[in-house]
Amino acid sequence: MIDITTPTSKNYFTVQELQCRCADCERERSNGEGARGCASNVKEWFLSHLNRVRERVYCRPMPVTSGYRCTLHPIEARKAKRAMQEGKPHILGDHPCGVGVDVGVYGKDAHYLMQALHVYNWLHAQNELPQPFTAISPNQRGPHHKRFIHIGGNTDAPGRKRPWDWTY
Repeated sequence: MIDITTPTSKNYFTVQELQCRCADCERERSNGEGARGCASNVKEWFLSHLNRVRERVYCRPMPVTSGYRCTLHPIEARKAKRAMQEGKPHILGDHPCGVGVDVGVYGKDAHYLMQALHVYNWLHAQNELPQPFTAISPNQRGPHHKRFIHIGGNTDAPGRKRPWDWTY
């Protein structure tokens, strides 16, 4: 049986992978300032689940192409602007809440990672535990080096239904 509760033997994800990579945060880091988009904004419980999937279910590298994003990150700023233009409230997504990553995989690795995430969620459900991954959403179009699977852990909220899957 796969252990879904005890800590893993190590953390498989680097600070560089998990921190915000927007120009503002990069500039703050290069100036020696504490960037608002630091990797410590990723929730510890979410990182623990990612490490367990990596070590105990998927058993392959999970290169994070986008981890935490500050609210000034271009993608997050675009979402806020669009919500304002549409007269809707802006609800923070997984990345700026510290419970979202994009893992760069494609082909059979993408298939196996999605299976691993669903198995991990299923094991939680079988043990009457909350399912940690509420969004497992693939982007498998375009050049291979740009493909990814979004893994999110936000909870259900008004304007943000969870669990929920989408494709890009």
